Amino acid sequence: MKLYYSFLIVFAGSAMQGQILDKTVISAAYRYTGRNVLQGGLEYKMNTSTSESFIVGASLLYSSIHDKAKFLPEANMYYTNRKGQLLGISLNPYSIEPRIGISLFSIFYLNTGYAFPIHKEKYFKGITLGIQLNIAPFKNTTFYDQFKMM
Repeated sequence: MKLYYSFLIVFAGSAMQGQILDKTVISAAYRYTGRNVLQGGLEYKMNTSTSESFIVGASLLYSSIHDKAKFLPEANMYYTNRKGQLLGISLNPYSIEPRIGISLFSIFYLNTGYAFPIHKEKYFKGITLGIQLNIAPFKNTTFYDQFKMM
């Protein structure tokens, strides 16, 4: 009986893993938030709509602060639509950053915003500019927006 439940859990987990990975991409980004920042992480598309996308992500920021390498966690959320408009917000230990920008089929994000410091050490503050590339690990991903001809 234990063997039956073990197989059931393994097969259910593999089906769930396939659906999760189908809507997940690896992101690489460069941002200027008062300093140069490199970013790498994962993005997950919450819905299956082709006209609107709700995307959540977690990433790691790298920046040099006082000549020392600093790695910081970050969580973000984006909304994109078929017109290519992008609205988003990100949160890291030092700032909250609302963003607006352009999405090109959810492959590239070009955005700008403002970093509001939430820590006594204001490492990130002021106007932000960024570009992000989303790379799907599998060929038949549902993360990218489909190009539709009229």
